Amino acid sequence: MVPSAKHPTDFTPPEPPFSTELLADLHADALDPELASHVRSRLPADPRAEEVLDALDRVQQDLRGLRTPAPPMPEAVAARLDSVIDGLTRGEDRRPE
Repeated sequence: MVPSAKHPTDFTPPEPPFSTELLADLHADALDPELASHVRSRLPADPRAEEVLDALDRVQQDLRGLRTPAPPMPEAVAARLDSVIDGLTRGEDRRPE
């Protein structure tokens, strides 16, 4: 691993078994690429990793299924925004009240 501010020269990459938090960060693509590559290469050595990552996949699917359409914008808000945008396109410096 290349030393950096995040991983100084004395940084030792984690080894299995990995923490749930680290696996969640991996799943969310929140790890730096080198650390993510290191963890992925060692996943087969962690008996819980596949179970945790599968559970995170299921949670993501469940959350996607809960999406409901956003409620429509109230007409008064839309009219106010239109008025401000129209004023700006005419060069007016109108700020909403």
